[in-house]
Amino acid sequence: MKIGKVLNGFIVKLYNFLMKRNWMNKNSYYPRKIRFILQNHICFECMATFGKYNPDKLFYVIRCPVGEMGFFGLFNFIVYHLKLAEEMAAIPVVDLKYYYNDYICEDYNIGKINSWDLFFNQEFNVDEVYHSKNVFMSNGKFSPSQAEVDDKEALMKSSLLINKYLQPQDEILKACKQKLHDLNMENKKVLGVKCRGTDFAKTKPSKHQIVPDVYQTIKVIEEKEKEWGSFDSIFVATEDKDIFDNLLQRYGSRLTYVETDLIGDVSGKWLNELFKKDELKGHKFNRMADYYISIWLLAHCDSLIAPVVGGTLGAMRIRGRRYKNVYLFHLGAYD
Repeated sequence: MKIGKVLNGFIVKLYNFLMKRNWMNKNSYYPRKIRFILQNHICFECMATFGKYNPDKLFYVIRCPVGEMGFFGLFNFIVYHLKLAEEMAAIPVVDLKYYYNDYICEDYNIGKINSWDLFFNQEFNVDEVYHSKNVFMSNGKFSPSQAEVDDKEALMKSSLLINKYLQPQDEILKACKQKLHDLNMENKKVLGVKCRGTDFAKTKPSKHQIVPDVYQTIKVIEEKEKEWGSFDSIFVATEDKDIFDNLLQRYGSRLTYVETDLIGDVSGKWLNELFKKDELKGHKFNRMADYYISIWLLAHCDSLIAPVVGGTLGAMRIRGRRYKNVYLFHLGAYD
């Protein structure tokens, strides 16, 4: 077992060494292809020894081989592995330094900066873990958890883990609270609306939940305001410019939101493909920080109307307790 742990540690260290090389950190076809192959082959479940640090501790390294997973897809993936780490009585550490994500990690920072640390506090950093004696390397697998939106007990358990391990960095939390204050959401009855468009609506990814169009969403808002009573404001979280423009035209000054760059025609591409463009270089953190703030605010609304997507589950997990009213679109899945 000791030999196996040392061998596994050597393999992971070799992988980390390669990821630090400048030629591996370029936003071009071949470096990305090589990273993809390496990342998918290194994510096997194992115990590893990297050094003599922390002999009395067991670490659980959370690593995701799916670089195209969206921010809250990744967030929910991490919550899943936090549960596994707790079952092992291990200390979870998220590694986005050597396992890149297109929505969060700039190519030139791979192997240099743990991008997860820009968003959330961690008790230990990956550099210390990769010098420690007892480390469990996760296998990168993930069981879909969307059904949790209808399970209040499971949502509360996830919320407790988020409060324990996924506290946002001070500046992001400060921005969340400032936006909550600026929009006067503490003193208003606010309807939260999550709209997913762009890449989902155009590409219709197989097995993913079907998302409603803006007209279906407006129809449900109208129906629910009659049933639940009118709201002082409607907070919308969306990345889609066409959806936003339609909602703004319909609700005017009642519509509140986080100011961010919106996406128009995606020409059949996924959002992460658009984020690779040179003109967006260096903007990933700001864009994803805005997205996190919008979902955090969604979690602080009185009621919710949303499709069953990663951002919706993220908001419900952050909130933990029940909304006063909830309407979730269950439209089936794309073929």
